[in-house]
Amino acid sequence: MLTLISSRPDVSSELVNQHIADYAPALALSALGTLSGDVSYDSMSKTCSEHLRDWWKLSVASGTPADSYESAYWYLLHLLESLEEHELLGNNFIQFKVTTTAQFLLGLGEHQKKMQGIRP
Repeated sequence: MLTLISSRPDVSSELVNQHIADYAPALALSALGTLSGDVSYDSMSKTCSEHLRDWWKLSVASGTPADSYESAYWYLLHLLESLEEHELLGNNFIQFKVTTTAQFLLGLGEHQKKMQGIRP
């Protein structure tokens, strides 16, 4: 039977925070690995799809992220999902955006104002 998100009780913020804490570093490493040539574009795309699939299993309503870390995670995920391989690997500006966001998610850089994502 189909269950609408609006008919389910709210998912705890602890569960959401744990999901982001578990998935953000893996996404960042996958993105950086793709840029360096250590991870294939197809593998990174599969990682993005798995992250979204697992998020949708939580049945969290879309909207505003809880904090800048979660916002940066969604920003990176949406960015990677929207790019074709040649766009990611052939554009220095996009590579800079991906790299700075991934480094922030790994605790190696600062949050930039442009790293604004929303929950799907």
